[in-house]
Amino acid sequence: MLLRIIGYWAPYPRAGQACPGYLVSSGDSHLLLDCGHGVCSQLARWLPAEKLGAVVITHFHPDHYIDLFAIRHIIRAAMFTGTRQKPLPVYMPTEPDYHYQSFAAMEKELQVLPLHDNGNFTVGPMQVKAFPVDHPIPAWGVKVDCQNRSLVYTSDTSYHQQLVEQIQGTDLLLCEASLRLADGAVAAQLGHMTTADAGRLAREGGAKTLLATHFWPEYELEVLQEEIEQEYNGKIIMADQDLTVPI
Repeated sequence: MLLRIIGYWAPYPRAGQACPGYLVSSGDSHLLLDCGHGVCSQLARWLPAEKLGAVVITHFHPDHYIDLFAIRHIIRAAMFTGTRQKPLPVYMPTEPDYHYQSFAAMEKELQVLPLHDNGNFTVGPMQVKAFPVDHPIPAWGVKVDCQNRSLVYTSDTSYHQQLVEQIQGTDLLLCEASLRLADGAVAAQLGHMTTADAGRLAREGGAKTLLATHFWPEYELEVLQEEIEQEYNGKIIMADQDLTVPI
């Protein structure tokens, strides 16, 4: 598998960049995890959206789903011109219901499917499993397995013990590190992790590599990495524009 960072800022991107969007590929099979502000434009630099095998929307905060509207129109155009024959499978939470039903009504372009607790589906050779995480609205983490290699994406969540159990021994932990250590009270209130939480999760879950993401654009990433290193002494990668990581 190969992971390409399409976007990684939240809740808004730095100039010319994008909010969360992560392209996981194995051969000619491509899975997009989340689709926030700017992702559609950035994705086009690497892969035509009509070539996507599936999209996962982990929750309905705009920095994680809003560009699905743009991708819907690309799929419509591809089906009109004949470069794509079938709607794009999109897995998403069923709550809030009005979001789910709104996208489900786009059935000519999108095949909307519900995320379920430990529900499994495939995208080419990739096995995908969803699991619930702790956020103010219904949200899901995602595990992708392929050829004895694994990726776990936390999505947006506070630290909790069940999350440690979900990531045990994963090869790559794609983990939010939204706030600094000093912002722990705010992180708990908003349902996010601090740098220290991300490092602790990677350490306690035995992750082989931690790829930190979901950064507030006003932070200096060097400072965030230093705080992560206080909790985790394994390999740390900070999300970056166009970063590609083999798994």
